[in-house]
Amino acid sequence: MPTEEVAPMMWDYGFGGWWMWLPGLLFGALVIGGIVVLIVLLVRSASGSGGSGQSGHSGGPPAAVGSQPDRARQILEERLARGEITPDEFRSLIATLDEGRGGGRPG
Repeated sequence: MPTEEVAPMMWDYGFGGWWMWLPGLLFGALVIGGIVVLIVLLVRSASGSGGSGQSGHSGGPPAAVGSQPDRARQILEERLARGEITPDEFRSLIATLDEGRGGGRPG
């Protein structure tokens, strides 16, 4: 009696079919996505932006409370220099800042 040899099907190769590869592909995509997110976070923290939404923010500790009006004035001066506000708007906003401090700014 001749013995029959059973050959595996060409699409199977003993690995269970294409659907067995699907979890591996999804996991690989997840790992690659995680690596990309990690690189973006590292680059942001190295550049100091931190995603705070403030241009020019150094990511360092906040300024002392007493220097906040000076920082506000500096921001207004930068906006004026960039042309975002007019000189009249600048003067009006500075006057508002000075009122909030309880007096005029000397000089």
